[in-house]
Amino acid sequence: MRRTRHKGSSHNNNERWLLTYSDLITLLMIFFVIMFAMSQIDQIKFNALKMSLQAALKSGTAIPINSGSTSLIQSAGQGGAKIGSPSALIKPSKLDHIYQQVRKYVDQHDLQDKVAVVDQVRGVQITLRDVVLFNTGEAVIRPQAQGLLAGLVPFFQRISNPIVIEGYTDNVPIHTALYPSNWELSGARAVGVVRFLISKGVDPSRLSGVAYGQYHPVAPNNTPYNRQQNRRVNIVILRNAQSTKTIISPSGP
Repeated sequence: MRRTRHKGSSHNNNERWLLTYSDLITLLMIFFVIMFAMSQIDQIKFNALKMSLQAALKSGTAIPINSGSTSLIQSAGQGGAKIGSPSALIKPSKLDHIYQQVRKYVDQHDLQDKVAVVDQVRGVQITLRDVVLFNTGEAVIRPQAQGLLAGLVPFFQRISNPIVIEGYTDNVPIHTALYPSNWELSGARAVGVVRFLISKGVDPSRLSGVAYGQYHPVAPNNTPYNRQQNRRVNIVILRNAQSTKTIISPSGP
């Protein structure tokens, strides 16, 4: 009787490896199922989620996620967002390269105090201080600034994306024969930059101008320095093939 029980116990011990083996096979199967599922991520949905998070965390500032995919969201002006159809989207790889090139150009020419370059959800934004481009209360591009703008033109010509020029002012009232308000001043400055880019060979069909006046400040208008920050011109290379609505035409007033 003891010998019989001993044989049964030995037989059970010899087959315990089957339990470990079956557990291992099950875990391997689960692992490969997960890997397969991860490889089948819907890229479009991932991009939409990525861009939504960027807009929610900090409007107008992109989080660098290099997915090598197209963008689905283009900001409308400086607020909100609108979804573009996939057929109207431009792959961002070239635009990302342009961003890096413009940043390098600014650094190499020590233009950091005059030009700021930001990679945004809506596109690459190049911000120029008004004191660099214009005399106070004027919209004629200064001769010294024409060389700076001309140096940026080759970057604009390497891609076919639409470009919007945005004019901004501070909240100090202006009332002259040419510019009855800050609206007219900011609009004339945007148009001035549009006309200059056209004169340097940028396709007019890619360009549009927008007048924002004093209503989109980046700093409180409570010090001379802050007011200087608000007086600016943005040149935005859009990611989406559908440009923002043209508010000011190049022919202008």
